[in-house]
Amino acid sequence: MTDFLVIGGGIMGMLTSYALAQKGLSVQLLESQRCGREASWAGGGIVSPLNPWDYPASISRLTKLSQHLYPALVNRLKGQTGIDPELYLTGLLTLPPDRTEHSNNSDKESGLFAKAVGWAGQYDIELEIVNQDAINQHQPGLAPVISSGLWMPAVCNIRNPRLLSALKTAISQEPQINVQENCPVVELLIEGEKARGVATKTKRFYAGNTIVTSGAWSHQLLSKTLVSRSIWPIRGQMLLYKPEPQLLNTIVLSGNKYLIPRKDGHILVGSTLEDVGFDKNTTEHACTELRGFAESMLPALADYPILQQWAGLRPASPAGVPQIGPIYGYENLFINAGHFRNGVVLAPGSVQILIEQILGEPSSLDCSPYQPLAH
Repeated sequence: MTDFLVIGGGIMGMLTSYALAQKGLSVQLLESQRCGREASWAGGGIVSPLNPWDYPASISRLTKLSQHLYPALVNRLKGQTGIDPELYLTGLLTLPPDRTEHSNNSDKESGLFAKAVGWAGQYDIELEIVNQDAINQHQPGLAPVISSGLWMPAVCNIRNPRLLSALKTAISQEPQINVQENCPVVELLIEGEKARGVATKTKRFYAGNTIVTSGAWSHQLLSKTLVSRSIWPIRGQMLLYKPEPQLLNTIVLSGNKYLIPRKDGHILVGSTLEDVGFDKNTTEHACTELRGFAESMLPALADYPILQQWAGLRPASPAGVPQIGPIYGYENLFINAGHFRNGVVLAPGSVQILIEQILGEPSSLDCSPYQPLAH
């Protein structure tokens, strides 16, 4: 019998399968469509939460673990597959939202800066308050009315479609992993306190253990189990530019929107936060909103067309804290989902602490904040 069934082939499912195979365990990975084409593909790939000082401490600790693990993961995938996920050290420049030459946000701005500096000191993060001259040095061409901000030089971004492509190639090379795409799971097969496997429309799959890594769809699949924190979809829409010459050197964040540079000069603009259920359609309204933001921050973008617009469904959860670990009441049913906007950010750390729990290994973190407890 297969050791593990993994349900969902996004970054969590593929990386979980990969890690289990490295331990010598057999894995059946089931994906309802194509691996790596949902939220993991649609995001921006910033390897840091946005405004991380606004998150619970559990997210900051898990972020630090993941950031520590990323370089080795990228090197291993690149060496194994020849695909470079492009972990790109750009730094992150955070600028106060609603900043115009006629506004007076000094009190609000001071509060933001104080909170950020306090957070950085607590977690030993390199962060500094920068003035307009320093902002212009880090990123020439920004709107001149921006007079102050926060600079985090150690933040990277990763080209998530390339990361997912590398992961998909890597797991296809692992003899311990069998991948089945276009295979939606319709039901968990539960007998008493044990998960026996899953049913699809055409077949049943059985395994010693089952792990749900289905992103925004996880709660639907687990609706018959007693999990206390729900997971629901939040649509995020994004735009892509390709200016010539390269206009953007660093990630620029203001409020909940951002500009992200890629190594080849592409610029990603994101993103919306829309509670519209499982609707992945793009809208003209979002395009106008994102384009307005992009061109207000980096006016030179007004001279270039939008190459692409797309949407993805993030797996939202209370306070953005994911569920990672055994599902209460079942001896062999686990979850790794609910990472909201931080799936790519938190993936390596989330998978590591999940595997540690499953195998009874010493844990890298206190896992209690991530437990899917009973009602």
